[in-house]
Amino acid sequence: MNAFWIFLSIFIIASIVNICAIFLGKEKIRWISKCLIIPPLLAAYIAGSENLSIFPIPALILGWIGDVLLIRIEKRIHFLTGLASFLAGHLFYIITFAGILGLFSYGGAACNINISAISIFTPPAIVLGMIVFRLIKPTKAMYVPVIVYMAVLVTMNLFGFQVFLLNPGIAGLLILSGCFNFMVSDTILAYYTFRKQKVYGAALVMIYYILAQAEIVLGLLLLR
Repeated sequence: MNAFWIFLSIFIIASIVNICAIFLGKEKIRWISKCLIIPPLLAAYIAGSENLSIFPIPALILGWIGDVLLIRIEKRIHFLTGLASFLAGHLFYIITFAGILGLFSYGGAACNINISAISIFTPPAIVLGMIVFRLIKPTKAMYVPVIVYMAVLVTMNLFGFQVFLLNPGIAGLLILSGCFNFMVSDTILAYYTFRKQKVYGAALVMIYYILAQAEIVLGLLLLR
């Protein structure tokens, strides 16, 4: 078994332990295992990369920092800094996808942006964002942070959709699914942030989050 599979196995084990700890109410195990989810996934990405792209590395590191900060989500400063960390992580994923699409190419290289897809994708995305915003019902003080965060999430999904159109196989599908699962996870997290947290809500946040990170990483590794 090479290093990639070893690190991926550790990631899977830590993820399962975390989900089980949530349902069993084992808080210490829950927090410890949460901190152990992303590092092995990052190691798996580095070990499995033939042509390493640097930008997913800070995306994963920032996601891990957000995980740690949101352990104390009841503290406003932890919530806001955790939100900022995840936001920055999403921006690095957007930069990663932009690179795949050729936005940083020079010397006349083609930029693989499907304008028709943008015009089709954008209106329903805006409507969905408005629906999600009304569902979340943030406090007035959180209006701007939530709107900015949602805009970045929608942008990441748009870029993920563009990557899928350029790579319509399993790699592109994994990346698109990962972007969508990030939106689902963050929406559930925001929903329960402004009301009483439920056990199944906390579990759903982590399940979709784990899927999102894993799908994007595996999708990037499968791109050729």
